[in-house]
Amino acid sequence: MLVLTVDNKDKLDDIIITEDTILNIRLKECQEDINIDVMDNMCLEVFELDCNTSNKIVYNLRENAQVIVNKLSRDNSDVTTINLNGANANIKYYSKIMNYGDNTYQIDINHLVSHTSSAIYNHCVNFTDKEFKFLVSANITKNAVECSCNQDNKIIDMGNGKNYISPNLLVDNNLINANHSAYIGKFKQDVIFYMKSRGLSDKDCEFLLIKGLLLGNMNLDEKNNEEYVTFINDNFQVGEENE
Repeated sequence: MLVLTVDNKDKLDDIIITEDTILNIRLKECQEDINIDVMDNMCLEVFELDCNTSNKIVYNLRENAQVIVNKLSRDNSDVTTINLNGANANIKYYSKIMNYGDNTYQIDINHLVSHTSSAIYNHCVNFTDKEFKFLVSANITKNAVECSCNQDNKIIDMGNGKNYISPNLLVDNNLINANHSAYIGKFKQDVIFYMKSRGLSDKDCEFLLIKGLLLGNMNLDEKNNEEYVTFINDNFQVGEENE
């Protein structure tokens, strides 16, 4: 399997996947237009760590393309578009965000042909009183039958932030399976009470719950898991400094 790594030093306009690929993306403080084309029958797994980005990212999936995106970021205002252009194209997209500023994350999923599927997980922890928005739209065209489209959107508020979720399903036919959910709130107090009764401090409870929310469902091996936990730990400490 081909392994590619791109960061701020690379030219990021077009990435064409013509063989099974692991793509590592590491971006900081940038505003780029990035197109990722996944050709017929190709598998792509993305491991993405971002900080302070406002990128426009487009995924184009051809027939039988299989994509998994594991995206963890801080202060993200990306606009992501997913085009399912070929039959049996499938994407699982995990976007997990640690928020400290005013940010809007937008993702649009377009089911353009039949027999395509998408599962989108957008989870954010808002640490401050700043504004964070999830704008999520799934579009299924009239001729795209027997599609599966699911989205799970959640914002955990840690600091009386201004939080907003717009989960949209725009469906032109009935021969599909589509679901969406949206939750804005705090971690449950009974869970925190139980954890503290086992001797954990408030800080440890918060860190474990945040780590569970942000890494849950992601497809990480041991090396990637360690890198993602380090990213969470580093940015969680930034949150403490802002208190």
